Amino acid sequence: IAKNSFLMKLLLIMITFRIEITKIRKNNGNFALKIIKMANPYITTYPDVMKGKKIMYVHGFMSSAQSGTVTLLQTLLPSATVVAEDIPIHPAEAMDMLTRMAEREQPDLIIGTSMGGMYTEMLRGYDRIVVNPAFEMGQTMAKSNMIGRMTFQNPRKDGVEELVVTKALVKEYAEMTQHCFAGITPEEQRRVYGLFGDNDPQVHTFDIFHEHYPQAIYFHGEHRLVEKVVYRYLIPIVRWIDDRQEGRARPVVLMGIDTLRDSHGKQTSSMHKVFERLIEQYDVHIVAT
Repeated sequence: IAKNSFLMKLLLIMITFRIEITKIRKNNGNFALKIIKMANPYITTYPDVMKGKKIMYVHGFMSSAQSGTVTLLQTLLPSATVVAEDIPIHPAEAMDMLTRMAEREQPDLIIGTSMGGMYTEMLRGYDRIVVNPAFEMGQTMAKSNMIGRMTFQNPRKDGVEELVVTKALVKEYAEMTQHCFAGITPEEQRRVYGLFGDNDPQVHTFDIFHEHYPQAIYFHGEHRLVEKVVYRYLIPIVRWIDDRQEGRARPVVLMGIDTLRDSHGKQTSSMHKVFERLIEQYDVHIVAT
């Protein structure tokens, strides 16, 4: 290959643009190739994660199924199917709808954020990830002065654009949260992960969650599930769940914690990137010294 300038250029293009090729054929001195896949070089996707499986997304308060998170998850996990529906405003109606939706869709994984995380915790019998779950929804609404006329952040199928939040509605949410964590079994504890932003200005429920579930993880971020958090924290957990469901064991790599630090004991950005790459293929364990 090194002696052929065409093949050398082709190899460089393949690496740069992540092109997969089925065949390179020489015909009368010319090369013909068939491209089967060309990935967007600016977006990292995970086609092998949750392949052929279904993910149910449960959105937060004043959002909808048109949330950008749904689009992002489907983009990053192109071999999975992501389903979402607009959640009714009244908690009892919402929980009933989500229960029926889960029974109908039979998702392999449910991901819920904020208010959706609160509902997701109660959808027993499924693998679940809750992100900044609003387990104190009534208190959060009252403290954040979420009373009065509010505008939905994303379009809804019913065309409703605004909502008047009353004290009665806040009370409904407070009553619904009383049903969280009821009758948790050891099996349920193994099936639920919690992600919590260390700078979340609205929801602070890490301790409440950790009292009931051992798999509670802080991430560096705020309340919203932004793209960086999805890449660095959510996708690795989705991959762990997918591996467990498939009975797939990855090669183990032991990494000393000092390897991730510079001479002053601070984390290095370069090693963070190396770690992110390693966990795509290996079961990485950080060893404290």
